[in-house]
Amino acid sequence: MTMLTIEHPSTLVEPGALTRWNPSVKLISLFIVSVSLLFVWEPVRPAVLWVVLVIVALTVGKVPPKWLVMAHIPFIAFGFGLFLVNVLTRVEDGAWIGVALAGRTLVIGVASILFLTSTAPVELMRSLNQNLKLPASVTFAILAGYQLLLGLPREWQTIRAAQLMRTGGVARSPNGKPKLTFKEAGRLVFTVLIVTLRRSERIATSLESRGFGLQPRTVYRPIRLRVSDVMLSLTARALSIAYCWPWM
Repeated sequence: MTMLTIEHPSTLVEPGALTRWNPSVKLISLFIVSVSLLFVWEPVRPAVLWVVLVIVALTVGKVPPKWLVMAHIPFIAFGFGLFLVNVLTRVEDGAWIGVALAGRTLVIGVASILFLTSTAPVELMRSLNQNLKLPASVTFAILAGYQLLLGLPREWQTIRAAQLMRTGGVARSPNGKPKLTFKEAGRLVFTVLIVTLRRSERIATSLESRGFGLQPRTVYRPIRLRVSDVMLSLTARALSIAYCWPWM
Protein backbone atom coordinates (compact mmCIF):
# COMPACT_ATOMS: atom_id res chain seq x y z
CA MET A 1 0.00 0.00 0.00
CA THR A 2 1.38 3.36 -1.01
CA MET A 3 1.71 5.77 1.92
CA LEU A 4 -0.33 8.92 1.42
CA THR A 5 1.31 12.16 2.52
CA ILE A 6 0.54 15.87 2.65
CA GLU A 7 3.46 18.15 1.84
CA HIS A 8 3.60 21.89 2.24
CA PRO A 9 4.53 23.79 -0.96
CA SER A 10 7.65 25.19 0.75
CA THR A 11 9.13 21.66 0.83
CA LEU A 12 8.83 21.34 -2.96
CA VAL A 13 10.98 24.37 -3.81
CA GLU A 14 14.67 25.03 -3.26
CA PRO A 15 15.32 27.87 -0.76
CA GLY A 16 15.92 31.16 -2.53
CA ALA A 17 16.02 34.89 -1.92
CA LEU A 18 12.34 35.03 -0.99
CA THR A 19 12.85 32.37 1.68
CA ARG A 20 15.18 34.67 3.61
CA TRP A 21 12.57 37.43 3.67
CA ASN A 22 10.87 37.82 7.06
CA PRO A 23 7.61 35.77 7.01
CA SER A 24 5.53 38.46 8.78
CA VAL A 25 6.73 41.11 6.34
CA LYS A 26 5.85 38.84 3.42
CA LEU A 27 2.38 38.27 4.84
CA ILE A 28 1.78 42.01 5.28
CA SER A 29 3.09 42.72 1.77
CA LEU A 30 0.76 40.08 0.32
CA PHE A 31 -2.16 41.69 2.12
CA ILE A 32 -1.25 45.16 0.82
CA VAL A 33 -0.94 43.92 -2.76
CA SER A 34 -4.32 42.19 -2.48
CA VAL A 35 -5.97 45.35 -1.14
CA SER A 36 -4.44 47.52 -3.87
CA LEU A 37 -6.06 45.27 -6.49
CA LEU A 38 -9.51 46.20 -5.17
CA PHE A 39 -9.17 49.69 -6.65
CA VAL A 40 -8.37 48.58 -10.21
CA TRP A 41 -11.27 47.87 -12.57
CA GLU A 42 -9.49 47.39 -15.89
CA PRO A 43 -7.73 44.24 -17.12
CA VAL A 44 -4.45 45.65 -18.46
CA ARG A 45 -2.72 46.36 -15.16
CA PRO A 46 -3.60 43.00 -13.55
CA ALA A 47 -2.36 41.24 -16.69
CA VAL A 48 0.98 43.07 -16.57
CA LEU A 49 1.36 42.43 -12.84
CA TRP A 50 0.51 38.76 -13.33
CA VAL A 51 3.23 38.38 -15.97
CA VAL A 52 5.76 40.07 -13.66
CA LEU A 53 4.86 37.82 -10.72
CA VAL A 54 5.04 34.69 -12.87
CA ILE A 55 8.54 35.67 -14.00
CA VAL A 56 9.52 36.29 -10.37
CA ALA A 57 8.09 32.91 -9.37
CA LEU A 58 10.05 31.07 -12.07
CA THR A 59 13.34 32.89 -11.50
CA VAL A 60 13.69 34.29 -7.99
CA GLY A 61 11.12 31.98 -6.38
CA LYS A 62 12.48 28.87 -8.16
CA VAL A 63 8.95 27.44 -8.49
CA PRO A 64 8.88 24.49 -10.94
CA PRO A 65 6.88 25.43 -14.07
CA LYS A 66 4.74 22.28 -13.90
CA TRP A 67 3.84 22.89 -10.27
CA LEU A 68 3.08 26.54 -10.99
CA VAL A 69 0.69 25.57 -13.78
CA MET A 70 -1.06 23.00 -11.58
CA ALA A 71 -1.40 25.52 -8.74
CA HIS A 72 -3.08 27.96 -11.13
CA ILE A 73 -5.99 25.60 -11.88
CA PRO A 74 -8.30 26.62 -8.98
CA PHE A 75 -7.62 30.31 -9.57
CA ILE A 76 -8.31 29.97 -13.29
CA ALA A 77 -11.58 28.16 -12.54
CA PHE A 78 -12.65 30.84 -10.06
CA GLY A 79 -11.64 33.64 -12.43
CA PHE A 80 -13.58 32.06 -15.28
CA GLY A 81 -16.62 31.90 -13.00
CA LEU A 82 -16.32 35.61 -12.25
CA PHE A 83 -15.97 36.39 -15.94
CA LEU A 84 -18.99 34.28 -16.85
CA VAL A 85 -21.20 35.82 -14.16
CA ASN A 86 -20.35 39.36 -15.25
CA VAL A 87 -20.90 38.59 -18.92
CA LEU A 88 -24.34 37.15 -18.18
CA THR A 89 -25.46 39.85 -15.75
CA ARG A 90 -23.96 43.04 -17.25
CA VAL A 91 -24.99 44.15 -20.71
CA GLU A 92 -22.62 47.00 -21.47
CA ASP A 93 -19.33 46.38 -19.61
CA GLY A 94 -19.75 42.79 -18.43
CA ALA A 95 -16.86 41.35 -20.45
CA TRP A 96 -14.51 44.19 -19.47
CA ILE A 97 -15.27 43.94 -15.75
CA GLY A 98 -15.21 40.15 -15.90
CA VAL A 99 -11.74 40.08 -17.43
CA ALA A 100 -10.55 42.60 -14.83
CA LEU A 101 -11.87 40.47 -11.95
CA ALA A 102 -10.40 37.31 -13.48
CA GLY A 103 -7.02 39.03 -13.83
CA ARG A 104 -7.24 40.20 -10.23
CA THR A 105 -7.87 36.59 -9.17
CA LEU A 106 -4.83 35.32 -11.07
CA VAL A 107 -2.60 38.01 -9.56
CA ILE A 108 -3.68 37.16 -6.02
CA GLY A 109 -3.25 33.49 -6.87
CA VAL A 110 0.34 33.72 -8.09
CA ALA A 111 1.22 36.05 -5.18
CA SER A 112 -0.20 33.48 -2.77
CA ILE A 113 1.78 30.75 -4.51
CA LEU A 114 4.96 32.77 -4.06
CA PHE A 115 4.16 33.23 -0.37
CA LEU A 116 3.42 29.54 0.23
CA THR A 117 6.47 28.24 -1.62
CA SER A 118 8.85 30.60 0.18
CA THR A 119 7.46 30.40 3.72
CA ALA A 120 7.56 27.36 5.99
CA PRO A 121 4.58 27.10 8.37
CA VAL A 122 6.77 26.80 11.46
CA GLU A 123 8.79 29.89 10.51
CA LEU A 124 5.59 31.83 9.85
CA MET A 125 4.10 31.01 13.25
CA ARG A 126 7.36 31.81 15.01
CA SER A 127 7.56 35.14 13.19
CA LEU A 128 3.96 36.01 14.04
CA ASN A 129 4.68 35.28 17.68
CA GLN A 130 8.03 37.09 17.88
CA ASN A 131 7.61 39.97 15.41
CA LEU A 132 3.86 40.69 15.45
CA LYS A 133 3.41 39.59 19.08
CA LEU A 134 0.65 37.09 18.34
CA PRO A 135 0.05 35.11 21.57
CA ALA A 136 2.01 31.89 21.89
CA SER A 137 -1.18 30.05 22.81
CA VAL A 138 -2.56 30.88 19.35
CA THR A 139 0.55 30.18 17.29
CA PHE A 140 1.35 26.86 18.98
CA ALA A 141 -2.28 25.80 18.67
CA ILE A 142 -2.15 26.51 14.91
CA LEU A 143 1.09 24.53 14.62
CA ALA A 144 -0.47 21.64 16.51
CA GLY A 145 -3.46 21.68 14.17
CA TYR A 146 -1.10 21.74 11.19
CA GLN A 147 0.68 18.65 12.48
CA LEU A 148 -2.68 16.91 12.88
CA LEU A 149 -3.47 17.77 9.27
CA LEU A 150 -0.20 16.24 8.09
CA GLY A 151 -1.01 13.04 9.98
CA LEU A 152 -4.51 12.59 8.53
CA PRO A 153 -3.47 10.48 5.48
CA ARG A 154 -1.49 8.10 7.67
CA GLU A 155 -4.40 7.89 10.13
CA TRP A 156 -6.79 7.20 7.26
CA GLN A 157 -4.69 4.32 5.94
CA THR A 158 -4.16 2.80 9.41
CA ILE A 159 -7.87 2.79 10.24
CA ARG A 160 -8.73 1.54 6.75
CA ALA A 161 -6.30 -1.38 7.15
CA ALA A 162 -7.78 -2.23 10.57
CA GLN A 163 -11.31 -2.25 9.16
CA LEU A 164 -10.26 -4.50 6.27
CA MET A 165 -8.74 -6.99 8.72
CA ARG A 166 -12.05 -7.18 10.61
CA THR A 167 -14.19 -7.54 7.48
CA GLY A 168 -11.95 -10.12 5.82
CA GLY A 169 -10.55 -8.13 2.92
CA VAL A 170 -11.33 -5.39 0.47
CA ALA A 171 -14.25 -5.49 -1.95
CA ARG A 172 -13.29 -5.32 -5.59
CA SER A 173 -14.99 -4.05 -8.70
CA PRO A 174 -15.63 -6.32 -11.75
CA ASN A 175 -12.31 -5.19 -13.28
CA GLY A 176 -10.39 -6.21 -10.15
CA LYS A 177 -9.76 -2.77 -8.64
CA PRO A 178 -10.38 -2.22 -4.91
CA LYS A 179 -13.48 -0.17 -4.18
CA LEU A 180 -14.76 1.72 -1.16
CA THR A 181 -18.51 1.54 -0.63
CA PHE A 182 -20.49 4.54 0.63
CA LYS A 183 -21.19 2.81 3.95
CA GLU A 184 -17.53 1.93 4.46
CA ALA A 185 -16.47 5.49 3.58
CA GLY A 186 -18.92 6.96 6.10
CA ARG A 187 -17.68 4.63 8.84
CA LEU A 188 -14.08 5.42 7.96
CA VAL A 189 -14.59 9.20 7.96
CA PHE A 190 -16.41 9.06 11.31
CA THR A 191 -13.61 7.02 12.90
CA VAL A 192 -10.89 9.33 11.59
CA LEU A 193 -12.83 12.35 12.88
CA ILE A 194 -13.23 10.86 16.37
CA VAL A 195 -9.54 9.87 16.57
CA THR A 196 -8.45 13.33 15.44
CA LEU A 197 -10.73 15.07 17.96
CA ARG A 198 -9.39 12.96 20.80
CA ARG A 199 -5.83 13.67 19.76
CA SER A 200 -6.53 17.39 19.53
CA GLU A 201 -7.96 17.33 23.07
CA ARG A 202 -4.77 15.71 24.35
CA ILE A 203 -2.66 18.31 22.56
CA ALA A 204 -4.78 21.15 23.99
CA THR A 205 -4.36 19.74 27.49
CA SER A 206 -0.63 19.43 26.94
CA LEU A 207 -0.34 23.04 25.74
CA GLU A 208 -2.36 24.28 28.70
CA SER A 209 -0.31 22.30 31.20
CA ARG A 210 2.89 23.84 29.83
CA GLY A 211 1.52 27.34 30.36
CA PHE A 212 1.84 28.64 26.80
CA GLY A 213 0.93 32.32 26.69
CA LEU A 214 0.89 32.90 30.44
CA GLN A 215 4.23 34.69 30.51
CA PRO A 216 7.02 35.68 28.10
CA ARG A 217 9.13 32.73 26.96
CA THR A 218 12.68 32.49 25.73
CA VAL A 219 13.11 31.30 22.15
CA TYR A 220 15.80 29.41 20.32
CA ARG A 221 17.03 31.01 17.08
CA PRO A 222 14.84 34.15 17.15
CA ILE A 223 13.60 35.49 13.83
CA ARG A 224 15.14 38.91 13.32
CA LEU A 225 13.53 41.84 11.55
CA ARG A 226 16.35 43.13 9.37
CA VAL A 227 16.75 46.45 7.60
CA SER A 228 16.45 44.69 4.24
CA ASP A 229 13.08 43.27 5.29
CA VAL A 230 11.79 46.74 6.15
CA MET A 231 13.11 48.19 2.88
CA LEU A 232 11.48 45.43 0.83
CA SER A 233 8.22 45.97 2.67
CA LEU A 234 8.29 49.73 2.03
CA THR A 235 9.10 49.09 -1.63
CA ALA A 236 6.13 46.73 -1.96
CA ARG A 237 3.86 49.32 -0.35
CA ALA A 238 5.09 52.10 -2.61
CA LEU A 239 4.62 49.98 -5.73
CA SER A 240 1.13 48.96 -4.57
CA ILE A 241 0.11 52.60 -4.09
CA ALA A 242 1.57 53.55 -7.47
CA TYR A 243 -0.24 50.60 -9.03
CA CYS A 244 -3.71 51.65 -7.89
CA TRP A 245 -3.26 55.43 -7.49
CA PRO A 246 -4.90 56.48 -10.80
CA TRP A 247 -8.03 54.57 -9.80
CA MET A 248 -8.38 55.78 -6.21
